[in-house]
Amino acid sequence: MARIYIDARNVTDTPSGIARYARALIPAVIDQSNGDEFVVIRHRSARRPIVDDPPEFVHEVAVGRRIDGAKNFAVGHRTIDAVIAEHGPPDLFHSLFHVVPAKLKRVIDHAPLVVTLHDFVWLDHPDVSQPGWLKARSIEAFARLAIPQTLKMADRVIAISEPTRRRALDFIDDEKMEVISHGVDEAFFEPVDPPAGEFEQLADPDRGCIAAIGNHKDYKNLRLLIDAFDQLIEEGIDAQLALIGDCERLAPAIGATDAAEWITVAGLVGDEVLRRVLGAAQVFVFPSKVEGFGLPILEAMAMGVPTIVSDLEPMRSVAGEAALLCDPDDATGLARLLERIITDDELAARLSERGRRRARQFRWASTAANTVRLYDEALNR
Repeated sequence: MARIYIDARNVTDTPSGIARYARALIPAVIDQSNGDEFVVIRHRSARRPIVDDPPEFVHEVAVGRRIDGAKNFAVGHRTIDAVIAEHGPPDLFHSLFHVVPAKLKRVIDHAPLVVTLHDFVWLDHPDVSQPGWLKARSIEAFARLAIPQTLKMADRVIAISEPTRRRALDFIDDEKMEVISHGVDEAFFEPVDPPAGEFEQLADPDRGCIAAIGNHKDYKNLRLLIDAFDQLIEEGIDAQLALIGDCERLAPAIGATDAAEWITVAGLVGDEVLRRVLGAAQVFVFPSKVEGFGLPILEAMAMGVPTIVSDLEPMRSVAGEAALLCDPDDATGLARLLERIITDDELAARLSERGRRRARQFRWASTAANTVRLYDEALNR
């Protein structure tokens, strides 16, 4: 029996892809464990526990220190040390974020350190991920120090995609890395009711819905989709667009189009509403320029929604042969792809079936099984 710490402080009150990873992975790992003890750490702003009705061998601790800042890198080991003082020393420590406290090894002693590496956005693309030049330079400098140091400190590194693994080879040897992809929640494979209430119009059979998930940041590239959608409306194609996520600051870009009345900013929604909106969609678009993985691609595919993704890694690897690829700088080209799917029922049906088959290759149970196997290897080295 081992005592396994999982640092999931990326689970906060702000929805994010990394938090979705943590909330899906941790219960699945616990389900597959062989009686190990777990200490799960989340940020106190996340009021909903990660593990519902935890068994007696699972302890969930809420702390105040966030996982992704310079202060955590400098003094975050004190937070971990306080948790260890209460729950005992770890036999293995897994950080679900790729920056850990610089002095973490001092407090976890000889326990192997496993780190999940999501991406190199801060290091490679600071200008499209941060608001303003100064913030971009600051996060780039921090990432240049903290991410390589974390990877070198780790005993094992989980890369969430093959492109992420290849990029990490600039800093660490391949022998300590393993690619363990995200999974898809089983609920996305199940039928759903149409959207209701404020989103009821998205189920209009006479005006097909195009859906996207992202936010207002430049690297999510939703302005390209807005421009492409505007072209469709100008050409007389009956369609509507639903933007899911923190997209309110895209209002000026939406207002500058002639298609604003057909664009719904759904905002941050729960999983049930998300599935309902995706289930009503005729097309799903993921035009992002930078990602570590791109889980919404698989979630839309699992629901049988024909999908378009950027012709960039890792999006095209995640989608495989099951999606159409778009140039992330060509709004007119994206408009043509949207038109093809909307007007070609055979193409849409073909993409739908391919997408379902592709999504079935990614299950959280498999992700958890591979993670538990890596734990065992690290504990028995």
